[in-house]
Amino acid sequence: MSAALELLLPPLAHGAPLPADTNPWTAWNRDPVAWINLALLAALYDRGSARREAVRGAPTPEQRRQTWSFWTGWACLGVALVSPVDVLAAELLWVHMVQHMVLMNLAAPLIVLGAPIRTMLWALPAPERQIPGHARRWLETRARIPRYLLWQPITLWLLYALVLWVWHLPRLYEAALRNDLVHDLQHLMFFAVSCLFWRVLFDPIGRLRMSQGAAVLYLFLTSLHATILGVFMALAPTLWYPTYAGRTEPWGLSALGDQQLAGYIMWMPACMMYALVAAVLFARWLAEEPLPAPVARRT
Repeated sequence: MSAALELLLPPLAHGAPLPADTNPWTAWNRDPVAWINLALLAALYDRGSARREAVRGAPTPEQRRQTWSFWTGWACLGVALVSPVDVLAAELLWVHMVQHMVLMNLAAPLIVLGAPIRTMLWALPAPERQIPGHARRWLETRARIPRYLLWQPITLWLLYALVLWVWHLPRLYEAALRNDLVHDLQHLMFFAVSCLFWRVLFDPIGRLRMSQGAAVLYLFLTSLHATILGVFMALAPTLWYPTYAGRTEPWGLSALGDQQLAGYIMWMPACMMYALVAAVLFARWLAEEPLPAPVARRT
């Protein structure tokens, strides 16, 4: 009964320290917004998959891979947003950094690989499935917005870099730590922009996917600016986010040491994700290169 009552209690503000009697390893984020969004995303994808299968028959191997990818990404979203990781992020900056990396570098690309929009549209009645197409045509003809504005790699690279750097400015990051609405907006922007960023690499449709060679450069340049931000954070002589002062000591870390660890996580493991994907794409690119034709020997 006590556990059931506890779930009805208002969630802790992200900027508030944990009560002394709370075990952070078993505490979960009870923010209804996060739970409702996760449940809605899961319900739409599941219903869309079921309706598509009812109309078109058993899923193809490609669709099975997309389904696996989506649900793995959805699980990563749950880990980032409602698991004890979210609670510990209020105590330790390095955990907060891990949370953001899971959101941006694991959940986003996996969900993109799951082709969520095409699948979830099947959950709607046939007339409503036409709404995105009508909206796209209206934007093109009436609003004069280019159809593939959010498919341009340079635009998305700049947008991704801007969101990443601006949200790590001390004033904005502190605002996110102290205000739940700002914090939710930060996570929403991180996830949405990351989905756009990875989409041009992993577009399930294929015809809009970036070429392998361009993708390697795209990821290399991203790893550079993310590395620079991590280096700045790791080597900064002063504390960027004072909210963490006084919270890290019970974990055996000074606030500055916690910040340095967070910087190293962005600098190395997080940027390794870009390097790993770039290496895979580079290997594929080499494999696609045609071999030179053999030269006939003169006898």
